[in-house]
Amino acid sequence: MQQVRGPFLEPQTMFSEGLRLLGASLRRRAFGLARRPGNAQEICEQIVRDCFDRDRRYFRTSTTSYAEFWARDFGRCVPPLLALGFEREVGDTFRYALACYERAGHFSLVLTPSGRPFDFPAYAPDGFALFLYGLEKLDDPGLVRRHRSLLEREVTRFWRLVIDPGTGQVIRGRFFSEAQDYAVRDSSCYSNAVCHLLARQLDSLGLPNPLGGYDYPRLILDRFWWEDHFLDDQSGSLHPSGDAQVMPFWCGVLGNDPTARVRLDRVMAWMDSTGLNLPLPARYGIGAAPGRRMHHLHRLNPWQRDTVWTCLGLQLLEVLADFGHPRLWPELAGYRSLVEELGCFPEILDARTCAPYRGKVVVSEDSMLWAVSLWGLLRGVGEAAPPARNKHGGPSQGRPEEEPCTLT
Repeated sequence: MQQVRGPFLEPQTMFSEGLRLLGASLRRRAFGLARRPGNAQEICEQIVRDCFDRDRRYFRTSTTSYAEFWARDFGRCVPPLLALGFEREVGDTFRYALACYERAGHFSLVLTPSGRPFDFPAYAPDGFALFLYGLEKLDDPGLVRRHRSLLEREVTRFWRLVIDPGTGQVIRGRFFSEAQDYAVRDSSCYSNAVCHLLARQLDSLGLPNPLGGYDYPRLILDRFWWEDHFLDDQSGSLHPSGDAQVMPFWCGVLGNDPTARVRLDRVMAWMDSTGLNLPLPARYGIGAAPGRRMHHLHRLNPWQRDTVWTCLGLQLLEVLADFGHPRLWPELAGYRSLVEELGCFPEILDARTCAPYRGKVVVSEDSMLWAVSLWGLLRGVGEAAPPARNKHGGPSQGRPEEEPCTLT
């Protein structure tokens, strides 16, 4: 499969960032996770405030392991950041990132703490799409005008690298970086859903929109919907994929009408039956299931096959909130209990124990910017909780019973 690498993917940059990730993991392995006092909202607020670099004026993705700017992670966090009063910090972050991109002459998924751009491990369609998603939510036309030339070049670059002009779908046979960036996919449901999101943002921002002529809702349903769930990609693999279920809803592909609600109910039931929502939503996949190919880097750090990634779980909770779905309450209670028991906001959970992931190389980060999503959801519904499920909330409606998970 052809890999699309970004420019200036310098080995020394990758090496230095890898060393910092390893060093942060070793400190957590030796001294444990950084615990913070308070309830879940208070813990999340502390983390979000600590993720803001007050010297360079930008939001880092975490306080230690990912003390960089990640376009994917920041863009998806912009709506709750704005809702919680961080408009100035969000604007400063976009100004910082765009200034770095202007100096480099191109967009990238990541900016190091010194402002150097790189993509990991390949060009990331969702990085650019989610960056524009956040920029559109900020609603700063002057900022868009100042950087219009750069943004237009990057739209053209996205079109050239990602899209098959004959179909509008993500080009088959190319490896792109995605949220599950070690997964090797063939025109994934995830990235095609992101194309729909990008098309909407281009129109809203008044930028050229080469994606505007494609019917992404119809394309995604025709290519990926399979009775009661979405297929992972177009390879024919039946590997259960968590992000394939979440992103069509989160990106607005299906809208928010009764038909979409029926599909959401069916998807949730399918995720429950396959184990993708156990012990908490949402796992990327099921380790024993065949058909999932992974990048060779996964051998060094096998943390993306079947672990619970809290970013994806929170995106599912945001979908449930948008639909006013009753499953929101028990799942939100589970995440709240987890954060209060750990005293932090973990990046990844072991699917067997609910404990923060401890791999041979990497130990889960404990202070992710994603915490802003949980903070916003809790602020929106209040602290009143439904009846508890095991240690993290109790089997929610439609959820199969299993042995209680125990933090270790």
